[in-house]
Amino acid sequence: MGKVCQRILGLDIGIASVGWAVIHYCHSDNTQNEIIKSGVRIFTQAEHPKDGSSLALPRRLARGARRTLKRKRQRMKAIKRLLMTHFNLNEKDVFVAEVDETIYSEKGRIDVWELRADAIQRELDNNEFARVLTHIAKRRGYKSNRKVDEQGDSEGKKVLGAIEHNKALLEKYETIGQAIYETSKDKGVFRNRDGDYSHSVSREMLLDEVETIFKKQQQLSNPLATDVLKEKYIEIAFFQRDFASVDGMVGKCTFEKDEPRAAKRTYSAEEFVTLTKLINTKIVLKDGKERGLTQDELEKIISLCKQSEKPSYIKIRETIELESSASFKNVEEYEIDKETGEVLKKTTKFTSAFKGYHALRKVVEKSFSKTHWHNMSQDTKLLDEIATIFSIHKSDEKIKDSLDALDFTIFDEKETQKLKNALISSISFDQFIYLSLKALNNILPEMRKGKTYDKAVDAVGYKKVLGTQQKFLRALTKEEQNELTNPVVKRAIAQTRKVINALIREYGQFDTVHIELTREIKKSHKDRNEIKKGQEKYQKFKEEVVKDFTQLFNREPKGNELLKFRLWKEQDGYCAYSGFMGERAYIKPEQLIADVKYAEIDHILPYSRSLDDSLNNKVLCLAKENQEKKNMTPFEYFQTIDRDWNSYEVHIKAMKGIHRAKRNRLLKKNFDENSEKEFRERNINDTAYMARYIKNFIEENLELTGEGKKKVTTINGTLTNMLRHNWGVGKKSRDTHLHHAVDAIIIAFATQSEVQKLSTQSAKIDGFGFKKSEEKSKRFKFILPMENFREEVQKSIDEIFVSNAPRRKVTGSAHEKTIYSPKTFMANRKKEKPSVLPLSGREKAVVLNDGKKLAKNESMPRVDIFQHKSNGKYYVVPLYVSDFVKKELPNKAIVQGKTKEGIPKEWLEMNENYEFKFSLFKDELVEIQTKKTASKEAKNIVGYFVSADSGTAKLILKSHDNSENNGFTRNSSNSCEIGLGIQNVVYVKKYQVDTLGNKNEIRQESRVMTVKKKK
Repeated sequence: MGKVCQRILGLDIGIASVGWAVIHYCHSDNTQNEIIKSGVRIFTQAEHPKDGSSLALPRRLARGARRTLKRKRQRMKAIKRLLMTHFNLNEKDVFVAEVDETIYSEKGRIDVWELRADAIQRELDNNEFARVLTHIAKRRGYKSNRKVDEQGDSEGKKVLGAIEHNKALLEKYETIGQAIYETSKDKGVFRNRDGDYSHSVSREMLLDEVETIFKKQQQLSNPLATDVLKEKYIEIAFFQRDFASVDGMVGKCTFEKDEPRAAKRTYSAEEFVTLTKLINTKIVLKDGKERGLTQDELEKIISLCKQSEKPSYIKIRETIELESSASFKNVEEYEIDKETGEVLKKTTKFTSAFKGYHALRKVVEKSFSKTHWHNMSQDTKLLDEIATIFSIHKSDEKIKDSLDALDFTIFDEKETQKLKNALISSISFDQFIYLSLKALNNILPEMRKGKTYDKAVDAVGYKKVLGTQQKFLRALTKEEQNELTNPVVKRAIAQTRKVINALIREYGQFDTVHIELTREIKKSHKDRNEIKKGQEKYQKFKEEVVKDFTQLFNREPKGNELLKFRLWKEQDGYCAYSGFMGERAYIKPEQLIADVKYAEIDHILPYSRSLDDSLNNKVLCLAKENQEKKNMTPFEYFQTIDRDWNSYEVHIKAMKGIHRAKRNRLLKKNFDENSEKEFRERNINDTAYMARYIKNFIEENLELTGEGKKKVTTINGTLTNMLRHNWGVGKKSRDTHLHHAVDAIIIAFATQSEVQKLSTQSAKIDGFGFKKSEEKSKRFKFILPMENFREEVQKSIDEIFVSNAPRRKVTGSAHEKTIYSPKTFMANRKKEKPSVLPLSGREKAVVLNDGKKLAKNESMPRVDIFQHKSNGKYYVVPLYVSDFVKKELPNKAIVQGKTKEGIPKEWLEMNENYEFKFSLFKDELVEIQTKKTASKEAKNIVGYFVSADSGTAKLILKSHDNSENNGFTRNSSNSCEIGLGIQNVVYVKKYQVDTLGNKNEIRQESRVMTVKKKK
């Protein structure tokens, strides 16, 4: 028997928050239960909120652009040196040769495009030859590392299409330079502009032009056109690095630690994934019992999937000769229209994982024949090797070299070369799974027998290496960081670890940990947007239902009237269970609302047996039907009253407003103990991959003092929401951050014991789940986790100070992208303003190229606060990103206002008369006492630093819990902020806030340089 009393940690983990709660829980006596402490940790989301891209993407793109430009400069310098040596030119002449014709022009100077056309007709002098070679080297044509990837890109397709069109011109012209000049000289446009790709050329076309020019110049007896120059020129001008292969970045196998992970498109990996899906597929027999697929059936379906990547379930049924009375569990063999609910003629398809297999098949069959593919497909090792090569290497050259090392025994030499070319031009693979080919070769034979993955692993003798349990939770290793590719999840785990370790230091070790992951963290950015769209669609539908209700009854719905009316509309007004042998039982809408005992909401699968409180498990039926159905499923109920099930099936399938998930529940025949357990587990525990990953990581690496195996539990969000209502906590408010702590408290109390009490007690009350909290308390004294639970929850969250993770890391661009000349930058100003740009507001500029260029500053990650030693006034010195690469700190404080002439005032130099107080980074806590708050008319302003207004010197603060109080107002981004000028305030204080929300004033701080000085 486990411990009678436990210390439990509840965690509500989201994409930018961790709600936590520490409770004392006693199994036998709920009067001993106690909420010890709760809190919230907020941090920034590790992705761009608009498109979900990496926060490092802009820096990575900028770094790539800088690298490209640097290499171009180096290449052109080498070309200059080469031309100076071979053509006897000085540096000035070479510079003139390099300058673009659109920038530089000289009277009598022949256009360089015309020179490129002349180069195959007459002898060029050294200056002209230099101009032609420089012109070609500056824009050396398009070269793709993987042409097949460009074919799948819309812009790439346009470029490749234009190149093919220009290749056709070479039938008429000798070089691409001549072709472009002759076909474009009338328009005078020789380059691509504004999305026009018509002048795109390939690297090969330019190489051919260089070869032709040198050949023609040699024929014209030009002494400058030597083979030595040509070879050196081509080596410099056309050199390009291949994309690096990813073989060194591939992680190691879960079981075979020295083996690299297998590519996702290898045959072995695809068979493994497909078998996993099939082994988990269940067949429902005539008597309602379930079974899995046999070894013979698995073999037949795998063979079918190799014929068609997505075979229909009808075809699978025929292949395994499944009896007509049996059906695939949770599968509609014919597709159903999502909007109307009508059964379509299209058959539902099984999605196998043989995507790579069929990609290779199509290439081989197109290039040769089905017989060739049949012979090749028997060699699964060869298929694995081919898929691995295309997944690891990212350039056509490296892929070709690797393919040359393979043994294509079924093809002759000519056929082999043709096959390699066809594969390179068609195949593009990526991604890897967590197992190696060696591990797969050991596990697959067991899975082919029908064993599930875990049983196959045990049969092979693999044992998962568990972490070393320690008092404090360790950080993710480098390998684990690579395994988790989602930065949002990685940051959430890192912050969760900080919370757990801080709580252990404060309250000691825990017996058990309960976790709920918000569903957003388990989804990609695209999936989260789809969820958001679904929520918006549901909200719109809900508003339409309210509108229809109001028009029909001349008032807005109360209580569960809205749910009843929505189900009524969904069911076309008919009872879910009545009248299938004769006239269907219609529910009169006016009586539905007027008489609460006329029709009731029913759980299709009994709530006490399924713990399913979702909308997909609710229908509207006549009260008499609900009372007689009791704790049965529709199928069980119809069996007891000898009602025609076939007529009922026809009726349900004809109801257009019912979604597939609800239809499956209404028509479910088998709901035995195993099915009940499956539903209950699904509605209690979160089994998604990311939830299991975090659960296992904590369970394997954190020392917990509880008894039994199940020390870490992942709670389903549906259960949390159900408990929230049934325990009378009330509706969740997402406006403030405190709801995360409320959820964490509920999660902590969501023990198996409490969930069992919930299902047992609610089953005793007809329609209990649809009553308001007040009604529940009147009709029934529900067993709560502790006395006055709602009040205790409120008391706990009232004590919370939300902890924000400070952002002291300085990242981002040093300045905005647009580069101005001083003249252009001043053009927006009034004429009477001076030509010298003063330090003023957001237009404070970054000076580039010794004052020749200007750019506007980017973000302001830090401000330094100063105070006048005599009059006590406070000043704000802003530090922009550009300041963090300077050797000296900026020393000018923002001054608001303008001169009489309308010129922004010069900012104030902080000299020996001013004392440095502290620096403020984003999300650091500050307290400000204004003269108004000092007179006790209002509380001091306490908030996290957001930014400073560089025009008014106001500090922008945000509320710690995102609530509207003490002057904080909600903006369009749902953030509660306030702007305060601090020059004449009583005081400004800075606090350090730890992970748990404890505040400590920072009384003394040194001003830290932006760049470390050399000793």
